[in-house]
Amino acid sequence: MTLDTLIFDPAPCNFPKPNLPHLPVLPGGVEMKLHALPAWADARHFRHFLRGRFALREAYWLAGVGPGSTMLAPAYHCFTMLDPALALSGDVALYPLHEDLSPDLTALDRLANASATPIKAILATHFFGIPQDFAALAAWCSKRDITLVEDCSHALFTMNFRAPGCGRLGDFVISSPYKFFPSPDGGVLYARNARALTGIECRQPSLSAELRGIAEALSVARHFHRASRACDVERLTSDIAAIDAAVLPGGHTMRSSHRYSPYYRPAKERLASLRFSRFVERHANLSTISARRRTNYHRWLAGVRGLTHCKPLYPQLPEGCVPYMFPLYFDNPDRHFHVLMRLGVPIWRWDSIAVSDCPTANDYRLKLLHLPCHQSLTNRDLDWMIEAVRKVGAGETAPAR
Repeated sequence: MTLDTLIFDPAPCNFPKPNLPHLPVLPGGVEMKLHALPAWADARHFRHFLRGRFALREAYWLAGVGPGSTMLAPAYHCFTMLDPALALSGDVALYPLHEDLSPDLTALDRLANASATPIKAILATHFFGIPQDFAALAAWCSKRDITLVEDCSHALFTMNFRAPGCGRLGDFVISSPYKFFPSPDGGVLYARNARALTGIECRQPSLSAELRGIAEALSVARHFHRASRACDVERLTSDIAAIDAAVLPGGHTMRSSHRYSPYYRPAKERLASLRFSRFVERHANLSTISARRRTNYHRWLAGVRGLTHCKPLYPQLPEGCVPYMFPLYFDNPDRHFHVLMRLGVPIWRWDSIAVSDCPTANDYRLKLLHLPCHQSLTNRDLDWMIEAVRKVGAGETAPAR
């Protein structure tokens, strides 16, 4: 199957590299514990992969996704959520989401009833680490004999810890620990029934791969240590004025049809994560990581309070939640996104998605920006990013051309 997709091409913009990391870097802003945390479930329930997308591939495969079958996925998505199903030659159908990114169960009923091929699995995501209540969805899946794959790639979910409200209902649960730890890689697959994973064994990385991974992690940390020196709050006004005065091209959206994206490489299927990454996951001080991420999220909330050009998607952080990113909705992405990117603010957004009729996905594609709140950020880093958002929105910055 190929998917009709909207792809934002940033190449004409010539955006600079960000001054700060999107994800935590070594040393990660936290101390390491001498003794590892105990696992909350037997090791037979887990498999470790290079990335969460490869854990997803196994979950879809175990659910029966393949030729002549369908997998349901959220209309708002990163392509790595769809790639594994497409690599298995399965069909992908997109289900609509409410504004809080919870599944539209009424629309799911219509979608399931209209499907020309049997639906084998549905992917349900805890976006940005904010736990969703999937109890009704789990019952819907049980009634229709559909495998529920719970996506905790934005939630803190490892063998040693699972965030409150996440990873408890899925037949399979996948996560991406490297998004929470200063590690080079990491994907986890959890199965409620350990017997389902019988026969699935991953190739262990070589010693040279281990050394390359550690060297790359150290190199990235050194780069951002130097780059962060450019984050000067006092220079923001002049920096914005210089960007405003320049005649700079904007990106453009293309429409195309393809199978899986270049981010998915079948040769890396069933390749285990680095032992170094798993060591970091087991020995990191989770209470410190959680506290710092929550504090940084609240710093963002306080910093954007009262702004008219943007609003947080989740203005309240649930108790015990460990946030992945701070999702901020902007009313004028042609203006704000381009200037913030040219300042070097680390921003992600899912501007390349499969075409759907979901109003939420179509709106969030360009307007919802993912801003970091991880534990490696300093108070100075956060001050700079927050002030950049405030100044860019308050000024008369010209839109990208």
